[in-house]
Amino acid sequence: MFTATFAAQAQAQSVDPVDARVAEVLDNAHRALSPVAPRQSCAGSSDDEIVVCAATDSSRYRVPSTIDSNPGSRAALRNGVPTPPQLDRGSCRGQPGCMIGGYAPPKVYVIDLKAIPEAPAGSDADRIGKGEIAAP
Repeated sequence: MFTATFAAQAQAQSVDPVDARVAEVLDNAHRALSPVAPRQSCAGSSDDEIVVCAATDSSRYRVPSTIDSNPGSRAALRNGVPTPPQLDRGSCRGQPGCMIGGYAPPKVYVIDLKAIPEAPAGSDADRIGKGEIAAP
């Protein structure tokens, strides 16, 4: 008995926060997805009357949808309403509706070849152009 108590105390002292969060998530999932106990029959019924009973806590019988648990999911965003891009916090790269700005394309240099003067006769440029000598 002492060994079991000591082991439980040692384990309680060295609980990793991640393990505690995982245990909490698993407990919530088990509670939400496990079958519920059957309800007690309604009181006050007799052989010649029909009594209709309703559950008082209907949220107990409901499994949360993806839309409720993750409002940024594709299912939650497909409601027919256009969503604006997220511009208020960091990069949204990879998320639906993300627009990234701040990129400027590289400059394009335009050279008007007609504005370049002809090479003077006998110059290296003229001789290279005629194929008389090889380009350096």
